[in-house]
Amino acid sequence: MSNPMNISGHNPEKAQRAGRPPVTELTQEQCWDHLASARFGRIATMDGDEIEITPINLVADDGRIYFRTAPGTKLLHLLLHDRVAVQVDHAQGGEAWSVIVRGTARLLTDPEETRRVDELPLRPWLDTVKLEYVEVVPTKVTGRLFRLGH
Repeated sequence: MSNPMNISGHNPEKAQRAGRPPVTELTQEQCWDHLASARFGRIATMDGDEIEITPINLVADDGRIYFRTAPGTKLLHLLLHDRVAVQVDHAQGGEAWSVIVRGTARLLTDPEETRRVDELPLRPWLDTVKLEYVEVVPTKVTGRLFRLGH
């Protein structure tokens, strides 16, 4: 006999009886609504045959994800392997959601593009210099809504 996963007291049988599935796939529109509200996430990059996951401050705009970074390991990984995944999530009360964007990353060097990103609400949490602008162009966007028990 297997026991269902219990997250925050979640009871799958109770949720099913209440007519609420514990997990619901989000539509593309719902995914982008959640991405638009997110300011923090994680990016997965390749380092040889290893996967690195790094926190980023981000903004979603016009079907793209943008973030800034300093020269270093993360930027090097992006330049060597442009296929990435960005994940954002949020939990509050009885619900949580998670959105994953798979796509390709590219360094923005055109002043017109960087000026446009500067107009977006992209602000670092830390007072550090982030001179490089990165755009993630999605190839696949998926998301789920989780109904948590109390």
